[in-house]
Amino acid sequence: MRIGIDEAGRGALIGPMIVAGVVISDSKLKFLKGIGVKDSKQLTRERREKLFDIIASTVDAFTVVKVFPYEIDNYNLNDLTYDAVSKIILSLSIFNPEIVTVDKVGEEKPVIELIRKLGYKSNVVHKADVLFVEASAASIIAKVIRDNYIDELKKVYGDFGSGYPADPRTIKWLKSFYEKNPNPPPIIRRSWKILRSTAPLYYISKEGRRLW
Repeated sequence: MRIGIDEAGRGALIGPMIVAGVVISDSKLKFLKGIGVKDSKQLTRERREKLFDIIASTVDAFTVVKVFPYEIDNYNLNDLTYDAVSKIILSLSIFNPEIVTVDKVGEEKPVIELIRKLGYKSNVVHKADVLFVEASAASIIAKVIRDNYIDELKKVYGDFGSGYPADPRTIKWLKSFYEKNPNPPPIIRRSWKILRSTAPLYYISKEGRRLW
């Protein structure tokens, strides 16, 4: 048995970060690889959603942790990521995995220490979602759940694109929103520096103070 963990939305300006973990036996990894399970960023949305159902029915279990914008505004993002990953490892530890694979985003010391303390082999590496099928499966779970969550937000706030700062539709929506309403909606990570150039008159610090 092995655990694979990855996230979606870590660098987004809008919406939550979703961290997902799957636990799966080695005998099923070849099947997932054979049907095209790989890093979610390399797949279309339609393909991810089809694979989601197959992954969900193939793995022994999966779990997710949502990290919302207000949390990201008030705490260190790496620490929040490590905490979410640790929660997933502990929740799946009942399966007594041999290996825990995690897509590395920082030093990851708390995560590595927890894995070793539990007696598992630590496989915490950069681009784990590309290199290891168990992390790829987790990346698909995380991405599909975030995409669906974003769809629900758009029903309330309109189409803001992907929610990432590199998306022109997201920036256009943000500027349009602030022209009509100086109060940032709760779906925005108010501490993101991109807001300083996008909506300088209404940029809000993570302490809730208006800076301009």
